[in-house]
Amino acid sequence: MRNSSLISIIIPTYNRAHIIGETLSSLLAQTYTNWECIIVDDGSTDNTEEVIQTFADKDARFQHYKRPKTLQKGPSVCRNFGYEQSKGEYIQWFDSDDLMHPEKLTIKFDYALKYQADVIVDKHSDSNFTDDIRNFKVDSFTSSDFYIDFILGERPVITNDVMLKRKIIGKERFDEHLWKGEEYEFYSRVFQQKLTYCFLDVALTQYRISPDSISISPKQTESLIYLSNLLQKRHTNNTSIVNKAEKQGRKTYKSLIRQGSLKKVFRHFNFFKKAYNKGTVVFFLYVWYNFITGRGFDKIKPKSK
Repeated sequence: MRNSSLISIIIPTYNRAHIIGETLSSLLAQTYTNWECIIVDDGSTDNTEEVIQTFADKDARFQHYKRPKTLQKGPSVCRNFGYEQSKGEYIQWFDSDDLMHPEKLTIKFDYALKYQADVIVDKHSDSNFTDDIRNFKVDSFTSSDFYIDFILGERPVITNDVMLKRKIIGKERFDEHLWKGEEYEFYSRVFQQKLTYCFLDVALTQYRISPDSISISPKQTESLIYLSNLLQKRHTNNTSIVNKAEKQGRKTYKSLIRQGSLKKVFRHFNFFKKAYNKGTVVFFLYVWYNFITGRGFDKIKPKSK
């Protein structure tokens, strides 16, 4: 394989001094060498910046930026800012606590060329790399409505799984209101065009959850409600997508009730009421019934049509 196209790896980070060194070392181990890594620090208070700088001092492919103070805090903001600094023909998003298989970029670029793919998707695992990286299934296809299957969860992916051709991103950016599901919402927009996809059935990322991961952030509840609202407004004519968004709303409601978070439930009362297709008084009574007894969630669910 000839390393001919620049791949931009964009990594937002915050207080990852204890682990980001391993992540960046996994980039140095890549057999594909024509890459740049844009690292955007979101205002770390530990020595994350010092760790990053040691890599940048040794290898010019690492570019270290601080999130401008004029921009709000958050991973989506950092990804967008990092993208604006990048120059690659291909964009590979990545997280600052995960690891790349040494062949990740080589394999993805090879298949991008082989199938002239706009979107190249590998898999991830929370364990050490064990898959046979030379013997795996490949599914390549061209579609203008794949976004529907994606939104409905037929092909779930995380941020690190996807490498995109820069030209298909256009003016799309990560929604900066989101702290959870931001990649899902971003891809649901990007995929609304005719694209060639290449799915690789091999884990090329080791996914590691830190104690303060965004995946378990309290902000995820607000993000999920915001996201469910977005999907319903954008896809009013697609019953399956609307039903999925409402189902997520009911799941969020149930979680908040069990956590005792009545304040959040009433803050989004109208959203949850709509998700259950109930009138104001009826839903109000159910909220208190669910909260006091911890039961009755099946009774409140809308009947299947």
